Amino acid sequence: MPLSAPTLKVNAPVEKFPVGRGFYQLEEDELYIPVEYPGEKGRFFSYLDSETVSMQIDRDGRLIFIEVVLPRRRWQAKGSFVPPESVEPADVRFLDFRDSLKRPAIYCDKSRHDIMIRFLKGPADQNLKIARNVIVQVDAQSRLVALWVFGITDDIAGKEIATWRKEFHKTETESVTA
Repeated sequence: MPLSAPTLKVNAPVEKFPVGRGFYQLEEDELYIPVEYPGEKGRFFSYLDSETVSMQIDRDGRLIFIEVVLPRRRWQAKGSFVPPESVEPADVRFLDFRDSLKRPAIYCDKSRHDIMIRFLKGPADQNLKIARNVIVQVDAQSRLVALWVFGITDDIAGKEIATWRKEFHKTETESVTA
């Protein structure tokens, strides 16, 4: 039986904060959201999948990649699309692995550049920034209520995502050698 929502462990934020960004692959009609950690190359260890969303997790339980295979034209645009206002940085680890999830609801703003992937209908107790441009909402039982991604960029043939990753790792290398 598929999980409604994964269980998370919330810790104080790490010293070097990760970055995330959404890249909509126009030729594939899919959204890719990499989450990059300074000084590391995220290595796939496990996954959580639904019909429309796949989340890749590293050995430490950190989110490293999200793929949304539901085409953008089928996301539900909401006029009242309001991101969480009070957000705290956190180090969030996924405790569930290699499992299937119930199909989440997918909402977006009218421009379709911000997205919310909603796993549970109930209210969130915490709004946590897990990476630049990525927020998770967690309920009182430490379950993932929703995942928000901001600033989605249109991409063709992975050019934008490749440039973004190259810039991130270049800037990171420069700050280490300086």
